[in-house]
Amino acid sequence: MDTPPGWDWLPDRIRDRPVLSVIVLIALLAVTVRLIALGFRVFYYDEAWFGYWVLRFMENGSWSYRPILHGPFYVRVNPLVFDLFGVSDATARLVPALMGGLLPVAAWLYREHLSDGELVALAALLAANPVLFYYSRFMRKDLPLAALIFVAVGLVVRTMDTRDPRYLYGAGLSLGVAASTKESFLLWIITIVGGLVFVADTRMLEAGRSWWVSRTVRSTLWPAAAGTAHTSDDAGEGRLADLDFWFHHGVVAAVLAVAMIVFFYAPRAGPGQEIGLWAALTGEFLTLPAVLWAATGQAFLDAIDYWVLGGIQEHAYLPYLVDTFKTMLTGATVVTVFGAIGALIDRYREPSRPIVTFYAFCAGAATLGYPLANNLPVPWSTVHAIVPLAVPAAVGIAATGRAIRALDERRATADDQSVTRSVATVGLAFVLVGAAVWMGAIVVQTSYVAPHDSAHGETGHEIVYYAQPPGELRTVTDAIDRVASADRAGPDVLFVGSSLQMDESRVDLPPATGAWHARMPLPWYTEQSNADLASVRSVSAVGDTPPPIVITTTSLQNDLRGRLGEDYRGTHHDLDEAGDRSVVVFVHDSIRRPA
Repeated sequence: MDTPPGWDWLPDRIRDRPVLSVIVLIALLAVTVRLIALGFRVFYYDEAWFGYWVLRFMENGSWSYRPILHGPFYVRVNPLVFDLFGVSDATARLVPALMGGLLPVAAWLYREHLSDGELVALAALLAANPVLFYYSRFMRKDLPLAALIFVAVGLVVRTMDTRDPRYLYGAGLSLGVAASTKESFLLWIITIVGGLVFVADTRMLEAGRSWWVSRTVRSTLWPAAAGTAHTSDDAGEGRLADLDFWFHHGVVAAVLAVAMIVFFYAPRAGPGQEIGLWAALTGEFLTLPAVLWAATGQAFLDAIDYWVLGGIQEHAYLPYLVDTFKTMLTGATVVTVFGAIGALIDRYREPSRPIVTFYAFCAGAATLGYPLANNLPVPWSTVHAIVPLAVPAAVGIAATGRAIRALDERRATADDQSVTRSVATVGLAFVLVGAAVWMGAIVVQTSYVAPHDSAHGETGHEIVYYAQPPGELRTVTDAIDRVASADRAGPDVLFVGSSLQMDESRVDLPPATGAWHARMPLPWYTEQSNADLASVRSVSAVGDTPPPIVITTTSLQNDLRGRLGEDYRGTHHDLDEAGDRSVVVFVHDSIRRPA
């Protein structure tokens, strides 16, 4: 491919590689559009939950691993972002937005195994898939986990291609950071092992062997998994050299991975925390073994105890699987359809490509496995199927593009002007254009026009989870921010009702109270605004001079309205799109935003 005209502004290293240039431009566009209105959507329950504890950690410096909150990825990363850019919904989502936008660049790691058209198609799918797009503008850890795994595998592939150990070291670092996101990292490791076994078996079957009965497993397993074969008399020496290379550099990569895990998972000393990483490294050396154990073995056991042995996956499998299929077919239609086509195309080529076989297996395992592992039927778990499925989908799209070109070339010859071939060419082209338009339309709807509307409503989409608060809650969060920023004495916000009343100091460290959870996502907004809070159990306990904002339950709104008087206006607000949790917010006229 020749360098496109007008691209002289790009660095020579990129400009001399047109495919890389296209991928980089796709990534730059992906980052740009993800940053647009990044703070528009009100924080979802889990976003507020995670974000709140980040802010509390920044204030008190205390942290220890709790499986229900998943890994410490944002606790370590977002304080740096907040220190640089301040605390807001947009800055809290900045890291996943950048990771999701830059993910298309990772396609370049697979350049020895995919054609130019497949690389560009892969980058485009990673950039524009509606599910990946939506959850890269979401402070959850699924997109970072899937992205880091995709990069780590790509770096291992580059190590195989170049025998440059630096790629392997990068893979170790990437895996270490991936482990800090959430416990689904363990599912990814199991999936990767299963994928490698499946690839090895496929390669040996293609060579006329059966893995289970072959007497040459030892001599073929490694070359098959690596996608190589030794045919010379020096095959034994080559395999030994491979093993020596992978052992020595693999140890270094493993050390780097463990070092990252320790850095992220090690407890931090503060109120309520007896041991901490920095204290152990700067003076309290005797506590270092306890810190290392807490960051590795203990964290692993706690994760297994809660997520595997805790019984939270005791649910019917089929409804969760159906929900997964609905999200895939409505939010990842292009990837799903072309992924199936691409997997079949590559399966029956001779020989099949290990990387396509591997990712097809990973996608299938995630699609069928996460409904079993999830504790709720959640749309974001499909991220772990969509990222790997993008590889065979890119194969399917590139094959469709080649078919269009071939049909058009044959139709253009003087001896072949058939109407059938013309119709086929137009039809295939329409499929590709329609796929792009379809993805764009869903992205616009779910990320910009109606990011709060789930399928629970009449016009919502399966991508959006029903626990997402409605957009109207933004009027409340803005009012809280205005009150907190004013120079006034006394509490800024008062919660009224037994289900909302609590000791406000109780939320310095997790776990929080039921009343705190009943308020979500408001605690994130009161914390980032540094609002002064108070709460009482009954309307009769409200003083003669209540704060400018008073929040209560629907059952107490009439009594409270009479207590507050005409200067307060109350409005009903759902705290999730399903309407399962709701509050009534009274705002004093003095702080209401002018119409």
